[in-house]
Amino acid sequence: MWLFFGWLAFVAIGQFAVWNDKIIPDTHGQSIPTMVTVSMGIVTVLLLMSWLLFFPPFPRRIPVAVGILLYLLVVGAFVGSIREVGYSGDMRPFVHFRWEPTVQERLQAYNAENSSAQGTAAVEIDWTPSIEDSPDFRGPHRDGVVASPVFSDDWSSTPPQELWRRPCGEGYAPFAVVGPAAITIEQRGPSEAIVSYDVDTGRENWVHEYPARFSETMGGVGPRAAPVIAGSDVYTIGGMGDMHCVDLSTGKPRWNVNILTANGLEKDGQPLNIVWAMSSAPLVLGDMVVVNAGGPVGNGLVAYSRADGAVLWKGEGLRDVQIGPGDINRAGYSSPELVTLGGEDQILIFDGVGLRSCSPATGDQLWFHAFEHGDSPGRVNVAQPLVVDWDRVFISASYTRGCDMLRVGKGEDGKWSVESVWTDKVKRNMRCKFSSPVLHEGYIYGLDEGFLTCLDVETGERKWKRDRATQYGHGQMLLTNGRIVLLSEFGDLVLIEPSSEGLKELARITALPGERTWNPLALARGRAYLRNHQEAVCLQLPLLPDATETALAPAEAPAQP
Repeated sequence: MWLFFGWLAFVAIGQFAVWNDKIIPDTHGQSIPTMVTVSMGIVTVLLLMSWLLFFPPFPRRIPVAVGILLYLLVVGAFVGSIREVGYSGDMRPFVHFRWEPTVQERLQAYNAENSSAQGTAAVEIDWTPSIEDSPDFRGPHRDGVVASPVFSDDWSSTPPQELWRRPCGEGYAPFAVVGPAAITIEQRGPSEAIVSYDVDTGRENWVHEYPARFSETMGGVGPRAAPVIAGSDVYTIGGMGDMHCVDLSTGKPRWNVNILTANGLEKDGQPLNIVWAMSSAPLVLGDMVVVNAGGPVGNGLVAYSRADGAVLWKGEGLRDVQIGPGDINRAGYSSPELVTLGGEDQILIFDGVGLRSCSPATGDQLWFHAFEHGDSPGRVNVAQPLVVDWDRVFISASYTRGCDMLRVGKGEDGKWSVESVWTDKVKRNMRCKFSSPVLHEGYIYGLDEGFLTCLDVETGERKWKRDRATQYGHGQMLLTNGRIVLLSEFGDLVLIEPSSEGLKELARITALPGERTWNPLALARGRAYLRNHQEAVCLQLPLLPDATETALAPAEAPAQP
């Protein structure tokens, strides 16, 4: 008995310590405290059951041997009833039991009931995107700034209208939307599926499946990378590195290649993948599509011809790939983006080793800034680099890393240089884990280990950070018409007015069920296209009566000071 109560006292002290970052710094956000709490809870339950079995505070009614048998039967029955244990972004476990329908079963049942329904996509449709469509990842410049008609801040009197809702396959890709088609990539049984949904009804226009399945304990099953629409083409990258180009109208394949095996990134006959799957969206530049395959030392961009998938150039890290016994892929989880720095166009890629700039013409490296994790799991650079002005780039990552502001320049000798300009004191003020920040009027807004935070772009000073009462988890955000639209990890769609004075949440609705909504959101023509690992929904946002198209993404980089 005293042992049990001593354990309870230890638990109380331990919980106070792990949840107080003044005692134990939150170097990994809430992940470590959550794992400690869950572990302590499991041990406490087991100790309590053992105490009641062997040292009951009441007269024993059954023999110890029978009690042990019942104990084992109860524990065995509970464990045996579990089909899956998953984890949130902060390592909070959740359980799915065997009697619950699986995601695949829900999807199959839905499609069986709606087998006669057809979407509206057809070959005669003009696929030229409007400025309010969403053909690319996080907007035309991948900086989270998108164009949209102006919508109302008052969601109480005029709430968003649900246009359709349906089950979808697993995975964490967002939608790409042009005209009547919303494209995503998801897991369907043993296959990955590129799916075109009708924007008005949610019905399937077409599905293109191919055998591939990525699965790991923490994130679960399914592809991760955002699809991209360019002209009449759709480009996708699956979790195992399968890149496909298909026709936007029909889903018929044009060409495909596995970007890992085709570039010598394989080991023991299997693709040399990264821990949480290939997650980088393809980047379309003119007649080529650029992807991040990785490589043992990073620097692994590859450019393919859009016409036939022929290789146009390879990054230096892939030109002479030699895979040794201990080699791993250092691709990272961020996506390449075309930017202008120092007056010159360049491709930025935040790979598993750091931030590097490459020539769009040849793939050659222009400059590099190391930003690699020194501890396991390591190499988790996910957030998109954020170009601030003529010569500055903001980067951020989780798992003990933090953030930094880099100044990039080109000397008279033609060589590029890069340096950190923030002090060490402010470099832990934002640690973006799965999500990417946005820039608005001199301030950076991002999710620091799940808590919305505002930083001064000049100094890195934290203007404010929300507490656990207003945590959004590891969600995703976009910026449009002076408003942040945030999809939280818990499935809430939130409208926020960016302000350096504090959080100004204007509206919130619950949009999606499920334990982890990690998929980026898409906004197109006043609608929000949302999905997670089990369900998709389209919401018509309440527009102002005089709402018109508004282009917010800058057409070119800021002028040189």
